[in-house]
Amino acid sequence: MAKLSTNLNKHEYLIDHKNEFQPSPTGEWSQLLDQTIYPYYPSEELVEAVNLALRLNRPLLLEGEPGCGKSQLAAAVAYQFSQRYPEIAWRYQLWNVQSTSKAQDGFYTYDYVGRLQAAQLAKETVIDEKNNPTNPENFIDWGPLGKAFRSRRCRKTNRRIRTIVLVDEIDKADRDLPNDLLLAIDQQKFEIKDVRPRRWQSANPDAPPIIFITSNREKELPSAFLRRCLYHYVDFPDRETLKKIIKTRVDNLSEKIVETALDRFLELREKMEDDKDDGDKKVSTSELIDWVKALYYYPPKEIEKMLNQAKFPFRSTVQKNHSDYNQYK
Repeated sequence: MAKLSTNLNKHEYLIDHKNEFQPSPTGEWSQLLDQTIYPYYPSEELVEAVNLALRLNRPLLLEGEPGCGKSQLAAAVAYQFSQRYPEIAWRYQLWNVQSTSKAQDGFYTYDYVGRLQAAQLAKETVIDEKNNPTNPENFIDWGPLGKAFRSRRCRKTNRRIRTIVLVDEIDKADRDLPNDLLLAIDQQKFEIKDVRPRRWQSANPDAPPIIFITSNREKELPSAFLRRCLYHYVDFPDRETLKKIIKTRVDNLSEKIVETALDRFLELREKMEDDKDDGDKKVSTSELIDWVKALYYYPPKEIEKMLNQAKFPFRSTVQKNHSDYNQYK
């Protein structure tokens, strides 16, 4: 086995407990991810699931309530590994699945119109090698999985490339999409059908892509797809984790305000858990962040006053339908 795979398979933590590989406590812009990334606080079970996915080279399917941080896990892993293993050229690919998405979108699409236009220009002796119609490879637009499977070495640094792929909200699409991904996630290859002769694109066996897949459970996923994935359900965080999350998003709040805010929020969460079924919408971690940010715009004394009044402050940040708005005041 290649040295890269051995190193990654032996890592112990998703987020280093010594904070050596964490982003700035209040957020840090990442060029790799093209977004601001914050510290991520996984449970021990989630760390174990990520480690198993790495060792077994299997996709990790993450389910949980909307807003619980499923989609941020892949970004957190990409950030940490880029810091921990600088000898590797890390890449991050996001596949934001839509209701109309097909598995082919994750592999590649073929620009037939562009090739026809290039052929017409070639007749007029307008030649551009990048659009040479005699080379069908010029008209392949690689998708997130296609780019990840094709990654070998960085041309500039000659470092080996390894890609982390997030297939986000796969349950939005028709059941055909996960069924059509079976070969790709099991044997990590797919067929390129639009070139002659047809050929297969396989992932680099020494640096296979690390694939995270999220689902909000809007649709049941096929059994054959589930068999090929590892699985973890992301639970709602405990109080101490929520406190850490608040402090990474909003600094300079007193301990008293943070504790009082958590009391109000968790009281609302508990009422919703008592009143609602398992699949119903409840306040989530992302809504806690929005709510605390809304409070932060006011002076400390004003925040304390709002938190101690009977009416829940800034309800529009946490109550997202008419029934909740009337029921939880």
